[in-house]
Amino acid sequence: MHRTLDGRNPVAVRGENLPGDVKAAAAQPAAPAEHPAGPAAQAAAPARRRARVHTRAALLDAAEAIFAERGAPTATIDEICSRAGFTRGAFYSNFRTVTDVFFALYERKTAELLSGASQFEGRVAPGAKPADTLDGFVSELLAVIPADTQWYALRALFGLRAGADPEVAAVLRAHGEDFQHGITPVLARIAEALDSTLEPDIDEAARVVIAAHVGSVLQGPFVDDPESLRHAAVLAALRGVLRPN
Repeated sequence: MHRTLDGRNPVAVRGENLPGDVKAAAAQPAAPAEHPAGPAAQAAAPARRRARVHTRAALLDAAEAIFAERGAPTATIDEICSRAGFTRGAFYSNFRTVTDVFFALYERKTAELLSGASQFEGRVAPGAKPADTLDGFVSELLAVIPADTQWYALRALFGLRAGADPEVAAVLRAHGEDFQHGITPVLARIAEALDSTLEPDIDEAARVVIAAHVGSVLQGPFVDDPESLRHAAVLAALRGVLRPN
């Protein structure tokens, strides 16, 4: 579920600003329907859900495009709505602030990375022994995990706010831990295939490998062969945390 900075449901936050009589009426339990919903109403519900999913995705796509054009995670609500072709009402039905949009993008990017990682897991054969196996594992892993330089740069810029905003820091840390926990099964499979142990422990090993990957992607624009750098950085990180049994 998408997190807001204060942990509250955006609908509930907006409800706090309603006039007293409207708020009181909203607090009353809804009257039971006199008749069960007909087939037409039941059929319309999935369509409404699909429309909302489409609206949310379009708003996220619009925000991501604006962020990429500016090279910074900055945009107004009106700019996002105009780019997506929706009203402010559509925005507030899905998000509370532009910061919430950024965190939703963060979740979507994390899901894409974890999807790639899950594809990799099926390629690892337990008990593999060749000396170059780790190198091969790194090649296959990086083939399914994108090197999105622009996204990592935006993420780093937004992360600068964490030093001055504890709430932003807490949400970024929670999202980072979600990805870390998603990548640990991949590292466990590699360690098993190589009959090795991850040190000092699997969680810390995941942090080291993630840091190596993110750092190499950000450094990529400054070298002649970004992919070679990315491969070398992740390979070195894995060698540093794997100990043969």
